[in-house]
Amino acid sequence: MPSQTRIDGIEAYARRIKGIDMQALREGLAIAQLHRQVEQAMDSYLAAATLSARQIEIMESLYHHPEGVMTPADLAEEVHLTRSSMTGLLDALERRGYAQRDPHPGDRRKLAVSLTSRGREFLKGLLTGRYRKLDRIMGSLTSNERAVLLRAYRKVLDVVHGDLAGARP
Repeated sequence: MPSQTRIDGIEAYARRIKGIDMQALREGLAIAQLHRQVEQAMDSYLAAATLSARQIEIMESLYHHPEGVMTPADLAEEVHLTRSSMTGLLDALERRGYAQRDPHPGDRRKLAVSLTSRGREFLKGLLTGRYRKLDRIMGSLTSNERAVLLRAYRKVLDVVHGDLAGARP
């Protein structure tokens, strides 16, 4: 949870804003913090692999793709990153020998990204543990609780996407 000082400051500020539901704000902060803690737990597992969660997601996308090859733009869309962020992450994966970029066979303006044999072997060992950990985390909830959580997250995401589509900072 955020520190009590931070929560007090947020609440004091929010009280001055007309129409703010303080309970919804408090619960939103708590949910966001819990979400970060779950992510941190997964990241700590991945830290032993010395790769970031995003790098693992990129490798996982390539590993499970039917052709085993994707363009950087398709990968960026798949893992919700900007193309410039994707370039840096692919550079790092290439330096480690886990991924490679080659000319795209169907369009010479594009690149084709794939895992190297070293990357595939590395990922095979990691995925079993990753999926077991996620199963253990989500298995602590009943099927009904997971369904409720999914519906709630999707509802929040719909609002987020709606707000982001037309809003500027």
